[in-house]
Amino acid sequence: MRIRSFVGALCGAVALSAFALPVAQAEENPITFSNIAIDSGKPLVVGTGTPKQFFVHYDVNHAHKLYSSEAYLYAGGLDTWSGQSGPVGSPSCQDVSATVARCVQKLAIDPKSLVGSGVAGTWHLYLQAVDADDNVVGKGGLYPTKVLRASTMTRTDADPEPVVKGKSLTITGKLAHADWDTHTYAGQAGRSAALQFRPDGGSYATVKTVKTGTGGALRTTVTANASGAWRWYYAGDSTTGGATAVGDAVVVK
Repeated sequence: MRIRSFVGALCGAVALSAFALPVAQAEENPITFSNIAIDSGKPLVVGTGTPKQFFVHYDVNHAHKLYSSEAYLYAGGLDTWSGQSGPVGSPSCQDVSATVARCVQKLAIDPKSLVGSGVAGTWHLYLQAVDADDNVVGKGGLYPTKVLRASTMTRTDADPEPVVKGKSLTITGKLAHADWDTHTYAGQAGRSAALQFRPDGGSYATVKTVKTGTGGALRTTVTANASGAWRWYYAGDSTTGGATAVGDAVVVK
């Protein structure tokens, strides 16, 4: 069963205000939601240009025939949201039994629509369904999901190359984060990044942790003991996604 969109033409404040149904009404209606999933369950990392697209999957449990359903992801409160996803095409539902429909909705978060970097963090899902008896249920606060600012790392640079064993090697780089106020990538001081080394034929391991300087600049010195590759790694935090720099291979003579 493919169902038509109930509010497909709505967006922004109109969409969520239209969905803000009385709680008492929702509690009385014979419709519930279950088995919710957003992509693989990992955080949604959003940059500054291309909208981040993702899929919401969920079951609608209904006593009467399902007429339509809709999903939105939002930041803040349901009535005071500060960020919202938009629909990408119409939602689709398939009957898995007489009383259960499995639905999927493709959504997108457009960074150009975000009011600032402060909306990064935990967002929630809003689901709505309507049955053939005109029962309407809207429920927010579902499936907490991290929406994070994207990070970038410039290519790691190790100098000098080649280097004499036992001599100092200077490793530099730069970490930047998506700024949703200016819609550009900007570096910040005081962020911790790991300097990692991979010996020839081995795997990367952290050698030390370095804090970014002005503009996100990374710089440190190490003693060159073996040939291999150096790179910077940023794990991310509660509002920012991680980033890994391209490594720089160094020959030690």
